[in-house]
Amino acid sequence: MNTTLYRDKIYACWAGKCLAGAIGMPFEGVPYRPNLIPENIVVQDVPNDDLEMQLIWLAALKKHGVALDDALMGQIWRDHIPAGCDEYSVAIRNLRHGVMPPVSGWLDNCFADGMGATIRSEIWALVFAGRPDAVANFAALDAAVDHWGDGVWGEVFMALMECHALAGNDTEESIRFALSKLPECRLAEAAQYVLELHERSNSEVDAGTMIRAQLNHYNFTDCVMNLAYVCYALLWGGGDFLKSVLLAVNMGRDTDCTAATVGAFLGACHGSAILPKELLAKLNDQLALSPYVQAVPNIPRTLTDTVRETIELHEKLLPLLPKTQYKLYEPYRSDGGEPAICRQRWLVLDGAEHDIARIQKALVETGRCPDELRAKVIETSQIQFDLSSFAHDANTLHLYSFLRVENPPDKTVISATADVGMTLWLDGDRLLNHHSRQLSIPSFHRPEGGCSFMYPFTNGARHLAHVQLYNCLPPLRCSVMFADLANNHLDGFRFKI
Repeated sequence: MNTTLYRDKIYACWAGKCLAGAIGMPFEGVPYRPNLIPENIVVQDVPNDDLEMQLIWLAALKKHGVALDDALMGQIWRDHIPAGCDEYSVAIRNLRHGVMPPVSGWLDNCFADGMGATIRSEIWALVFAGRPDAVANFAALDAAVDHWGDGVWGEVFMALMECHALAGNDTEESIRFALSKLPECRLAEAAQYVLELHERSNSEVDAGTMIRAQLNHYNFTDCVMNLAYVCYALLWGGGDFLKSVLLAVNMGRDTDCTAATVGAFLGACHGSAILPKELLAKLNDQLALSPYVQAVPNIPRTLTDTVRETIELHEKLLPLLPKTQYKLYEPYRSDGGEPAICRQRWLVLDGAEHDIARIQKALVETGRCPDELRAKVIETSQIQFDLSSFAHDANTLHLYSFLRVENPPDKTVISATADVGMTLWLDGDRLLNHHSRQLSIPSFHRPEGGCSFMYPFTNGARHLAHVQLYNCLPPLRCSVMFADLANNHLDGFRFKI
């Protein structure tokens, strides 16, 4: 590829990501199909984690080059990413406790298949263009910090698609190339399904309906579902930037990420000629960045600088890659030696089998579990723990534990969720009563199957926690967790009984 064309495709990739992500941002997370039309597009100039975290990797590549490995990626997160949501938050908690990649992306991670890594794929495709094996290697290295399995394959898949498109291949060729590198997994099945619908010449309306029905996921950031939407938008969009982006947005769910990914791919595939002039006129060269990104030394602050530094890194690092091919990602397999960071003990009682009022009175009066019920105490080290073995015949479960509080922040956030209706009390005061029957998403900023709220804890406090779960059927998961206002998991909260 000649230098002029390469430079144009890099610019178009980054610009397409910014523009398309801004188009999709107002609809992020919606369960419905937005039916957005060109006349109603709103482009907001706000920080976008789809782009800004990749600027940290740019700075890391300038400092470490091709020596980047698991240990360095983990250290970069510890040094420069102070807080985050969902998988970012879990990874930061794990790293804080010395759990390094790739274990940090696997351990107790309810969001291992999230979209948070897939959105960081472009940097590796652009810098290591011409070496797909290196593209896949560094994409997996990045993703494994906070993802596992399909969550890592998502970033690898998208990076390989973008790399293949940079070399002059069209959309379908790029999808098939990336798909050929995947093992048997949910993502491979989803991508193959979308390709088969396209081969059968289904209309975009019918295909969109079938893909949503087949691949809908309760977690709106699930990368398998959202990458199926990306492939759909690219295949039925026919190389038209605005049509493709709107097809992605109008599938709903993680719309800022799917739109941004579509826009970036089209830029890498076709260059700047594909970008609508009326949208380019709204593009601010000065990047809108979060404060934590602005604090990172040597990051680019403008789109122009980002393009220039990407090109410089490509020219510098490509000749330094080893001649031997990098191996494809292999998911971490547990040896059972990981630390139990989130150890909890709960007394679990079936409401039909026990005198709940009497037992609760005894817990309040004695501050300990009655001896005859000790066999009903479970211990878990999971943020979201499994109660399936206790759920049967739509029964009611009562969970009790003593919450011990050490060094709480000025403002503490509680997030409580379950796959069924739940009520939460502390010391007999009802704090939450939620019966949406949505599947549990144990998040601080977007919980489902429950909610998050602030509570004024004091240092050294001890509270009797009581969770009631209604109409329990397996599978059944429950979570009660604590964070500061930046969504960082707190260590000083322990459930013991």
